[in-house]
Parts: sequence; structure tokens; C-alpha cells
Amino acid sequence: MRTAVELLLWWGLLLLLYVVLISSVSALEVAVGGGIAALGALGAVAARRASDAAPGGWTGWARALWAFPATLLSDTGRLALLVLRTLRHPRRRPADGGFRTVRLAPGTGAAWAGALLSATPGGFVVEARDGVLTVHALDATVPALQRALTGGPR
Repeated sequence: MRTAVELLLWWGLLLLLYVVLISSVSALEVAVGGGIAALGALGAVAARRASDAAPGGWTGWARALWAFPATLLSDTGRLALLVLRTLRHPRRRPADGGFRTVRLAPGTGAAWAGALLSATPGGFVVEARDGVLTVHALDATVPALQRALTGGPR
């Protein structure tokens, strides 16, 4: 039963995404999207089973979701400034970006926390082990979302 619900959720999400991204919605487009969404749902369930992934605990999810929009905006601004600086001085390379270790607050799920962090332009999670994420960060700034996920100061 759990697999059927998971397949249905993936299918609905992928079909919704397909319908949002196409230019004109017709019966044929929805039928094609439904078939593609079904294949994507099967692949997603197979990948989750193969990796034995789980979302983990939900501690701090409300605080993280609250911090997400501000982090998204500030990271986008910092990225834009970095691009402009790079265009102005192409040979100068920013030195403060790179990899950092983020230790999640106890009870925080690494899967959803990593997905949320990776959805911002300021960082991308490259590894998750035992509540510790390895993040490739845009710069040395610690965004509000990261502070929310680690239980750090607001």
C-alpha cells in the first residue's frame, strides 16, 4: 500500500510539473504527460528503494521553511554580485567559496534538509552522513536556512 501511495504522489507531482511547463494544455499533452510522469514515478520509487533513503526526522522543518525565502533571495543577490564582479574582473577568482561541513540539529532529516539547502543558489549538498552534510558553498556567508537547520542563532 505504501508503494502505491508513493507512486501516486510522484505521478501527481510530476504530471503537475509537466502541465505547468508546457505551453498549451490539450488532452493529448496531458495523456503524454501522464505516461511520462508514470515512468518518472517508477524511477523515483526504484531509486529510493535502491538507496534506502528516508526523509528522516522533522525537527526544525517549520523554522527551515520560514528561513528558505530569505535565504533564496539573499543567495540570489550574492550570486548576481559575484557574476558581475567576475565579468568586470575575469581573472580575479573569489577565494571564500568552497566546501563546508554542516552538522544538522538532532532529529533533522538529512534528505529534506539537503534538498532545501540545494534548492538555493548559495550551496549544494554533495554528501550526507550521520546528520552531517558536506556543502559546496558560494561564499563564506552562513545563510539563515543553514542556521535554522543546525539550530544555530537566529
